[in-house]
Amino acid sequence: MPTTPRTPDIAVGRHALLARAFETFGSAMAGFVEERMVEYMGDEETTPWNLVAAGKLGRTDSSAVTDPLFQLLVIRRFWGPVFADFFREDLRPLVGQLVEARNLWAHFNLPSETAYSDRLLLAMERIVAPVAPETTTDLRALRTELHDPVAGDGELTVDAATSPDSVALVAQLRKTEAAFEDLQRRFGELSDQLTATRRVAAGKQLKLTAAENRADVMAREAERLEARLEAELMSRTRMEWLFVAFITLMVLVMTLISL
Repeated sequence: MPTTPRTPDIAVGRHALLARAFETFGSAMAGFVEERMVEYMGDEETTPWNLVAAGKLGRTDSSAVTDPLFQLLVIRRFWGPVFADFFREDLRPLVGQLVEARNLWAHFNLPSETAYSDRLLLAMERIVAPVAPETTTDLRALRTELHDPVAGDGELTVDAATSPDSVALVAQLRKTEAAFEDLQRRFGELSDQLTATRRVAAGKQLKLTAAENRADVMAREAERLEARLEAELMSRTRMEWLFVAFITLMVLVMTLISL
């Protein structure tokens, strides 16, 4: 008997999917954020670090360390002294994007484009990758589900009229999507490596420019010293000639007197 295709509310489904994504992200980041902040702030029983951080963030509520919004706000607020030495600098804008998205999500005001939600999931994946690499698998699964909301659990729902060729095409499509997602991930990694290489090259270029400037200064100083030496040599030569002329004149005078 043919099965009736499901027609889920896409907006509600996307909202629930992102809720799961934020929950996965928060669970993976909680221990890391707490460890870093305790090392930076200390953690006294009377004033836990999360309450101190909440005060600095202007939040009066008791912020849980597993709350992804609180984690993102903490990372953004304390990026320089706490997290900059761990994360790549190009991940910093992603933190701000996720903060904005979390606020939009809380007010059911997320953009309806699937591409926007996909970018959010990819941003979570890139941030969580150096902290908990195993969590990226869960986030990739959610990205796959985002692009296939009808299947949901990843299983094919086929009615009696579906041909074997159609099933094969759908299966091939999913393999292609998985390969594309893997390429996107690798592209992100290569982009990070390229950015790091460019920074190293820029640093070397700055050092080279500084060395060239120092060489120019030394060359100008050498020219100045050379000109000064030439002037002193000319002055000494003139003094020697004057002395010779004086001696000659004295000899001539003495000769005349003796006559």
